[in-house]
Amino acid sequence: MEKKKIDEYEPGPLPSPRPLDRFGFVKQEVNNSPHGLTKGKSAYEFEREERRVRKWRKMIGVGGSEWKHYVQRNPRVVKRCIRKGVPDCLRGLVWQLISGSRDILLMNPGVYE
Repeated sequence: MEKKKIDEYEPGPLPSPRPLDRFGFVKQEVNNSPHGLTKGKSAYEFEREERRVRKWRKMIGVGGSEWKHYVQRNPRVVKRCIRKGVPDCLRGLVWQLISGSRDILLMNPGVYE
């Protein structure tokens, strides 16, 4: 078989003509009109995200220690927070806590490594 030579000037994959978000979805067009989207996150959006992370950490506790108690005491609050969105930095842990896989993982050390 003959090996195909790769031309060093061969163009690579073209970048997407429209910008994508971190999940691969096409972002909406950015414009500077009062009713349009603005570039980047504002200080208010950063603060709101930080408050949301602090609330989630309070609900979860250290390593998920408070989760079951909080869910039993405040199920409506937990439901509302989930609908608003789980912060990216806590999404994996929250998924484990909601599904119950965290308990199975802790009861069987070394099995799921």
